[in-house]
Amino acid sequence: MNSYGKTAVFIVSPIVVHLLIFPFVAVAFSMLFYEGRYDLYKFYSYSLSHDLYKVVMVYATFVVGYKYFLKHTRDIYIGVSKPPLDTIVVNNGKENVVVKVEDITHITSDSPYITFHLKDIKYLHSETLKSICDKLDKNVFVRVHKSTVVNITKVRSFKSRLNGDYDLQLEDRELVRLSRTYAPDFKKRFSINHRVNL
Repeated sequence: MNSYGKTAVFIVSPIVVHLLIFPFVAVAFSMLFYEGRYDLYKFYSYSLSHDLYKVVMVYATFVVGYKYFLKHTRDIYIGVSKPPLDTIVVNNGKENVVVKVEDITHITSDSPYITFHLKDIKYLHSETLKSICDKLDKNVFVRVHKSTVVNITKVRSFKSRLNGDYDLQLEDRELVRLSRTYAPDFKKRFSINHRVNL
């Protein structure tokens, strides 16, 4: 059953229970305090003709509001409970190597692997670029190409290719291409990190 079906069940079920139980309760009170002047049929007919839309609105509002609140709370919890990674464990042949995220200059993708580029060494890692980016600080690791992410704190300069693309020079003097598609976001984040006006 999909999400909409479950929501409909959660709304309809309490309405049915309400309409079945309430008249019996009302009749019981009628017999106790009003000498049974109101019978079951009258309560049913009155509830259906006068209160049905009210009951639907109340239960529908409660269920939909609860689902929204629960989802919103879960999203906040997930965001708070998963801070960006500080280190990544990479399997390097026979040994596992702990790589400090701050030492990564950039990450390139060649499906199904990605490569972590450090100043003097590279590590091959079995993961997608999108997956690893979701675990890193998005203010530091910025997409510059569909297959490349750079650590913006390692970028020393960038130069236009005069066609909309740019060449980024990293602190280890390696050049990385910045695609025109990602240029506006890169410039914005670069100016924030390096406190310059572009």
